[in-house]
Amino acid sequence: MAFSSDSPLFRHLRVPEKPDPEVQSIGSGNDRNAGVLGWLSYEVFRKDMLDRKLESHHITGIGFSGAVGIGLFSTSGEIIALGGPVGAFLAFIFASLVVFSVMRCLAEMVSVRPVTAPLIDFPHTFVDEALGFTAGLMYWLANLLAVEFWNDGGNIRPPASSVLHECMWCTGQYRLTSLVSQLLIRWTTSNSCEAFRDPYLNTGQLYGRMEWVFKWLKIALLIGVCILMILIRAGVGPGKVDSNFEISPGFGPTGFFADRYQAAIPGTGGRILAVWTCTTIAIFQFMGGEIVLVTAGEAKRPMRDLPIAARYMYLLPISFYLVAILFVGLNVNYLDPRIYHSHVSYYNGARLEGIQTAARSPFVIAVENAGIRALPGFLDACFIFSALTAANTALYVSSRTLFTLAQRSTIRSIRSTLGRTNNGHTPLAAITVSFLPGALAFLAVRSRERAFQEPIHVFSRLYTGPVLCIYAAQCLAFLRFLAATKYYKRTTINRDAEEYRDRHYRAHWQPLWAILGLVLCTLLMVFSGWSAIYNLCAESPGVDRGDAIVDLVASYIGPLFFFAILIAYKVIKRTRIRTMGDMSNVWFVREASETEDDAPKGRKPRNRFYEFLSWVK
Repeated sequence: MAFSSDSPLFRHLRVPEKPDPEVQSIGSGNDRNAGVLGWLSYEVFRKDMLDRKLESHHITGIGFSGAVGIGLFSTSGEIIALGGPVGAFLAFIFASLVVFSVMRCLAEMVSVRPVTAPLIDFPHTFVDEALGFTAGLMYWLANLLAVEFWNDGGNIRPPASSVLHECMWCTGQYRLTSLVSQLLIRWTTSNSCEAFRDPYLNTGQLYGRMEWVFKWLKIALLIGVCILMILIRAGVGPGKVDSNFEISPGFGPTGFFADRYQAAIPGTGGRILAVWTCTTIAIFQFMGGEIVLVTAGEAKRPMRDLPIAARYMYLLPISFYLVAILFVGLNVNYLDPRIYHSHVSYYNGARLEGIQTAARSPFVIAVENAGIRALPGFLDACFIFSALTAANTALYVSSRTLFTLAQRSTIRSIRSTLGRTNNGHTPLAAITVSFLPGALAFLAVRSRERAFQEPIHVFSRLYTGPVLCIYAAQCLAFLRFLAATKYYKRTTINRDAEEYRDRHYRAHWQPLWAILGLVLCTLLMVFSGWSAIYNLCAESPGVDRGDAIVDLVASYIGPLFFFAILIAYKVIKRTRIRTMGDMSNVWFVREASETEDDAPKGRKPRNRFYEFLSWVK
């Protein structure tokens, strides 16, 4: 059934909401005269909305910079040691399928509902209020943890013999980290003074431009690393490339060495388990494509820019990652003891130098094997830069998520502080609260000799668990979204109509992708800690029992916390699952003040390639 231009399919009317009298009273003249707290409330928290100034290149810059941290450069060594180069490449393919499935669901939903905080809104609108709140809270907590970890430079330590190591430990890496983060905070708070405020440039725009620059620097880094691996494989450098491009002989809890080639679980079954374990580690590197949706509250043209960014932005880092892991696997030997092996701190009686350093990265090992002396230190600096810029993005994501949660809160004191912005439309209180835990990184001055459990090994598991739950919630929300479109097919919305295809993005092969994403996220979440359980039950040689317990807790504490909050919220608030009747007025909410020139025109782009390139700038 086709709809005319007067049908509800194209009625993107902005319905004004009734002002909240409690929120209106905040920052009023009465509060201004109510002492110091009232004066601070009036001066600092006088606004309640973000400023829509982010262009398409700002959005993709924020998304790409946040998605590319140091996961590829650090955890890829552990993956290669467990599954071999072939197993690592297969694990990257499976991990990319998970992200691809989830992002196709998000892209279509955001094209229909380009609202603020889509990751909270979609489960809230199409499934249950409790699920939306839980997804938002856990996403904030996950990025709060990321702020602390990336602020510490991703715990990257250059080798003790490098010049960069001496510079960092003499001048203090934490001074550099503190300086970068403090500059970010100072810059975001500068709009609190009207005298220094530029009416044509707000902090969101400045931050977007900064992230746009970081995006291109990271693209240059990834391209350079891929080209470097190709050149090393071609024979550039005086050294000899030592590689064995094959899959591991089975599953080994600590990976494999030249003199320890016996698998704990050999054969085809062991190889499958090894690839699965590698996939549970690799998925951490591919997360971050959803960050583009966090900008929905500040996007200037969300109806036009967000669906395209959600469809294409994540494809670029995925492509780089697949090429990089393929070529680095051609340049390293997964039996090399210098590659990070889980739970191993000593080999043949000698401590493995740089157990928490960038020297364990397979990319640095490939460069060292090729005999190129100047590049390892440069790569170390690039990895630290990548971690620090990811910290800035994590702070942006966590603060905007907290701001949205606070605005939805029923507690007046939370809405009046965390849910308010200064006169520059910057969520100052949310940024400060999200930044304070990250300041703990400056207090954690660590010695050179540390336990062999690498921090990113634990952090990746702590972060992956709750984000997998959030991804599963988005896939479930899309399935409910799809069912609702069929329910209202004759009256409100028709995914099969030509007008829908012209106006919105219609993902092909649905609900297959949503079901695949839901199943894979659930399986990865449930079986992410199976290796830790195996190490505890089988008492694997070389694996300390305490470290196996740490792995187990890190793998499951996030999902357990997720479901505990979900159940508690449902019991306390007595929420119910949305029915089809509850979704009659949820389809075409328009929050942005887009003009007719800004809104989609109902015409298709020249071709797919042109549409793909439209956001790359």
